[in-house]
Amino acid sequence: MVRGPLQAFACLGSVAALIFPVPATADTAASPAATTASGSAACRVVAAKPFVDAKGLIRGSATRSGCGDRTRLRVRITKDTLGPDRVVKSGSRVLANGTITAGLRCVRTPARYYVQAVEEGGRTSRSRTVSLSCARVTPPTTGGGASTVEEEVVALTNKARTGNGCRPLTHDPKLHLAAERHSAAMAAQGFFDHTAPDGSDPGDRIRAAGFTPVRAWGENIAMGQRTAAQVVQGWLDSPGHRANIMNCTFTHIGVGHAAKGPYWTQDFATH
Repeated sequence: MVRGPLQAFACLGSVAALIFPVPATADTAASPAATTASGSAACRVVAAKPFVDAKGLIRGSATRSGCGDRTRLRVRITKDTLGPDRVVKSGSRVLANGTITAGLRCVRTPARYYVQAVEEGGRTSRSRTVSLSCARVTPPTTGGGASTVEEEVVALTNKARTGNGCRPLTHDPKLHLAAERHSAAMAAQGFFDHTAPDGSDPGDRIRAAGFTPVRAWGENIAMGQRTAAQVVQGWLDSPGHRANIMNCTFTHIGVGHAAKGPYWTQDFATH
């Protein structure tokens, strides 16, 4: 019997797809975000919460989807302050459907930001407010490469996939960085969740590590399992986690292990 909690999270679709937080329950996978309505009722604008990318820039994006007309869409990164909130970066483009992004250099002092999507003469959207800074958890590394136990998790995962008719996953350095950062953060800050205290979700961390573009992604996490065999078997025994492992859409994987806990993270993605 495998002991220790497990969580799974998946998001499939285009890079402009909505990403919703996974419920904080074990043995479940989040459903892909999708819009099934047709016509003008499906037209929407969405502001994605800001995040710090691999180049140290705060990024915010606005997406317009399901629309048949062209209009100007604006994206605004706004700093949440005690006084009037201040727009610190903005951009706009005339489009029917698509995503626009704005970015600014972040600083080490944490500050709170949110993103606004504003359609000219029409719809608006505001993201969650998150605290961001350039000070990030630096995980222990083994010369920048994966450790033996992390490689063992990849090997066992690929063995299960190939036995189910899926191609083996490539252990990608950028996904490894995203997964290792998350395991290290959980160990250092004492939380167990797909959403970190800074508000970042798996998709944010994958993009921040430099794995772009991202067409599909998923994440499994676990805590308390002592060996690679135990944690992989635990994931395979759980329907939500198994669905991520056996998803033939995924082409790349990153595995991160933090000895304190221990904490385990699998990040899956496809360009």
